[in-house]
Amino acid sequence: MRYVKGTKEGLYILIKEDMDLDKIKDNLKDKIKPSKRFFEGAKIVNFKGKKLTREEFDELKDLVENDYGMSVLGDYTQDTDLLSDKEEAKENTAYEKLPYDNVIQDKVLMVRATVRSGQLIEYNGNIVIIGDVNPGAQIKATGSIVVMGTMRGVAHAGSNGDYGAFVSALNLLPAQIRIGDIITRSPDGLGIRTSVPEMAVVKRGLILVEPYLPNR
Repeated sequence: MRYVKGTKEGLYILIKEDMDLDKIKDNLKDKIKPSKRFFEGAKIVNFKGKKLTREEFDELKDLVENDYGMSVLGDYTQDTDLLSDKEEAKENTAYEKLPYDNVIQDKVLMVRATVRSGQLIEYNGNIVIIGDVNPGAQIKATGSIVVMGTMRGVAHAGSNGDYGAFVSALNLLPAQIRIGDIITRSPDGLGIRTSVPEMAVVKRGLILVEPYLPNR
């Protein structure tokens, strides 16, 4: 389930038509609970996608507000249309016009918090951590991982076999980095503090660490 979508109106929780109420709640638990601190205080315009009954709407609203700390602003409605094809195409066109190479258009989970020992954040897409990743914490993404802080835990990018994924951080000091099925650890050259942000990438079948702005 592509569970949260931002539009010009605000945030919506999107629900597939074929999901029953228990499946919807399970998906919300899997997708939102690991990042509860990030979503706390978020204002949700409404639910879209599946045509909910009044009872289903009330139960989901209660769950989102009381368990996850978000606010549902809208009232019950049977108007459940998702973003139109025209709106989706407009979003895609905006990326295509960017005057850069290596532009990645994919889902992104942003977590504004310190990830502590024992915590696991796993996401089907890219992960951005605005904070530190402490020793003993794990970050796992099918896409790339960006840490706007110090990365000291375990990072697994490209978990579905994407060797083009990368791991970058302002201070790259991991216990372990894995890209696809290639693994490297601190004794193999990582874990040395430098004065510049760094990026771990796969080159010639090995994980190499380099400045993520190599021309500066």
